[in-house]
Order: sequence, then structure tokens, then C-alpha cells
Amino acid sequence: MRDRLRALEKAFLLLFLVVTLGTAGYMIIEKQNFVDSLYMVIITVTTIGYGEIFELSEAGRIFTMVLIITGVGTVGYTLASAVEFMIENRVSEIMGRRRMRKEIESLLSHYIICGYGRVGYCVAQDLAEAGAEFVIIEKDPVAADRAFEKGYRVIRSDATSDEALRAAGIERARGLVTALSSDAENLYVSLTARELSPHLFIVSRCNMEESEPKLRRAGADRVISPHSIGGRRMAAMLLKPMVWDYLDLVTKGQYIEFNVEDLEWRIDDVEIQPNSYLVGKTIEEAKIYTVSGALVLAVKKRGMNFNTKPSKDIRLDAGDVIIAIGTVEQLSRLEELAQSKFLMQGGRYG
Repeated sequence: MRDRLRALEKAFLLLFLVVTLGTAGYMIIEKQNFVDSLYMVIITVTTIGYGEIFELSEAGRIFTMVLIITGVGTVGYTLASAVEFMIENRVSEIMGRRRMRKEIESLLSHYIICGYGRVGYCVAQDLAEAGAEFVIIEKDPVAADRAFEKGYRVIRSDATSDEALRAAGIERARGLVTALSSDAENLYVSLTARELSPHLFIVSRCNMEESEPKLRRAGADRVISPHSIGGRRMAAMLLKPMVWDYLDLVTKGQYIEFNVEDLEWRIDDVEIQPNSYLVGKTIEEAKIYTVSGALVLAVKKRGMNFNTKPSKDIRLDAGDVIIAIGTVEQLSRLEELAQSKFLMQGGRYG
């Protein structure tokens, strides 16, 4: 498409040069004014054939013949380039939408972002950097085009409609973010999404404090107020700047690179599967740190709050969630440990 656009730009530039030089030629050779000269050029290169509007000298006739040869060809080339560009652009758009629709239909356990404003942009950027699959629903053409240019999957529709949510694969989705600018729209999307997918994890944006309980009643699992979080974060950084610099380094939500040994650290959650080696063992018996290298920060059992100070004697069960910190490789080993029946032997899990 860029090549076609450049070709179209060159064609229009060439046509402009022909019209400009033709107009200047009649003004110089036949001593005519600008309007008459321009009119003569237009009816000549377009082959309309209204006839000469002023008498041509011999030099003027020769100039007109040259103008016909160059101008008619230039006009034809420009029209052909314009038609080709429009047809190819339309075909590419149709094929792109069809391809994207097929990609979305094949997604499983993905995320849906409703709204690609300032908040939605940040959410999409973080999900993309984390390697997560997601779909954006955005009705504003300009915002949708920005997301599409980023290479994201975009559905150009109103996120409050059932059809748009179904097109995004809400029944197969893992989570949904309502990042629309209006609390009323976020409320409606949360309510609709919860009805369409009862087990979906929903995070909703909230602008006004009084909207939070309504959003929770509508089905949102988490309600985030960017203004409130931003204000508290700024105050905390004023009071404890070094602490927050460290937390930024470790928990900004992306892979963090350190200069020491070029390690990448992150915090992640790992769910223990029913057939895992960890089931029925304490943290000490499981040798989590020794085997994986990841450090356990917290443990959450079903129906209970986080245990942020898990002792080495806490017993792990299927369905428990471990919050751990480590490198990408260490967390990957911990996840394998949470899914495998056997303890790693010789550097590999059995």
C-alpha cells in the first residue's frame, strides 16, 4: 500500500507540473492572462474539446501539440493510479478484516480491551510487551486506526453492544478491561460482559468514587480509578522516593533488566494443578527455592485472603496460587513444578 500511495503521489505531482508549465507556457507565448491560460490547459489535457478560446500562433500550436502528448498521458496515468489505489485499498481492507476475524475466532484465553484511549493504550502496550493475546474494541475511527497501525487486533464497533463483545470472543476470553471514558459505559459493558461470560475476570475503569460499588455490583472483579491511584502514587513517591524507585524496578509489570549478570526479574502468579508434585507438601518439603530459584512472596488458598508471610510449614493444595519473584527462567521452572508430577532430576522434570 505504501508503494501504491507513493506512485499516486508521483502521478499527482507530475500532473501538477504539467498544468503549471502549460499555464506558464500560454501566458508567455500567447501573452494571455492566468485564468484563460489555465482554462486552455485543462480542456486540452482532459480532451474535452471545447475549442480554442484564443487564437494560437504557430509557436502556440506547437506548444499545444506537446501539451496534448504529455498532458493526456499524464491525466490517464493519474486516473489509473487513483483507481488502482482505491480498489486495492478496499480489497486490502476487506481481506484484512476477514483475516483478523479468523484470527480472533481462533483465540482462546485471550483478553479484551474495551476502548483505546489513554488508559486502553497503556493496557494494550503492557499486554503486548508481556506477549499476551488480546482484542481491542473501539468505535472511534481515529483511535481504531492508531491501534491497527500498531499491529493490534481491532474490532471497529461500540463495546457496549453484545455483537461486538461476541465478535471479540468473549465466551473464550480470559479477562476483559473496560477502559471507556464514561462510567456509565463501563457499567453497561461490565454488566453485559458478566451476563455473556459468568466466569470472565473483569477489570473496570472508574472516574468517580461513587461509581465503584455500582461497577462491582454490575460484575466487575476489580475497579481501578486512574486518578485516585495516580494521586496516591505521587504522594507516596514524595514521602518514600527510594522505596518506590525499587518497587518500580521490580513490579512495573514488565520484564525488568538489571545490569548485574543481565538478569530479568518479574513478579508472577502460579496456580498449583491437581497432579502437581507440590500438592500435599509444605514449602520446605517442596524445596521451591532450591529447585526453581524463585522466591515465594505470598500464597492464596481458595476462599481465603493472601498469606503475605507464608511460613515454610504451610501446606500446599491443588488450586492454591503462589505469588513469586524471580527471573523469567526461574518462574518458568516454578510453573513447570506446579504442573508436573515429578521433581526435577538432572536439570529436567520427569
